Amino acid sequence: MLDTNKIKFSEFMNPALDINNRTAASFSDELVIRKAKIYKCLGPTDDRLQVQIFPELQGIPDSEMDDLPKYPAFFKGEVITGKSIKDDGEEAEFVWCMCTPDLQVGYILGKSNIFGDPSKKYVDSYSWSDVRSFIQERNLVIEDFDYKHLHVLNFVISDEGGFINVYNYLTGDYILLNTSGSIFSLQQKQIFMRVGTPASPKQGRTAFSSITITDNNITLETPNLHLHGDQIKLGKAPSLKVLGCPGGVLLGKNGVSASAVSSVSI
Repeated sequence: MLDTNKIKFSEFMNPALDINNRTAASFSDELVIRKAKIYKCLGPTDDRLQVQIFPELQGIPDSEMDDLPKYPAFFKGEVITGKSIKDDGEEAEFVWCMCTPDLQVGYILGKSNIFGDPSKKYVDSYSWSDVRSFIQERNLVIEDFDYKHLHVLNFVISDEGGFINVYNYLTGDYILLNTSGSIFSLQQKQIFMRVGTPASPKQGRTAFSSITITDNNITLETPNLHLHGDQIKLGKAPSLKVLGCPGGVLLGKNGVSASAVSSVSI
């Protein structure tokens, strides 16, 4: 039987870890969480952010700012950018970082929420009324879309525009909608795509184009429709083929003629 009393576990452990006290030494490669201010976005050929870590790098002289650490996004394939000290001064945004205690290696987790009074309402909450209003004001109404089953992936409103990316995890309804009203929505009973927002209430015509796809119907609505293709086929039956002639008359294959519709050009 193995006598564990004769085993020196310290020989097999990382010397940077204090196992007895469950703590990491200052030279550990264990990652810690830090808040940081974006100093510079290094893109477009470098996806990393150069950041000022708090509290370790708070108050460093301006001459050392260009030497601040540069971290990539934590998840591979993700790019995170934001307002920076270099380009935006005091409006620079904060991010959460995961880094080693010596700050030599690190990753950007994402944008940071601001700290607030825990006894009061959180000022940056994505309230249900805000989400509902943003969607309904752009003339989109989804059944069974309620706050209890709401998951907001991102909600941005700014002077330059903004968008909402949200889904209902109970029904599976998914919405990607920007401030202009352009939308892609995957719902239980339909797929809906639109560019522009129709007037609500409908008083006159507001330019927009949309496609609604259900299991037995496709509805396309647009001010202008252009079909470009080497071959355009309508239906499956040969009798549905249409012939044209220079006189502005449409001739069916079965010989029945009809006057050309002015809104359709051939």
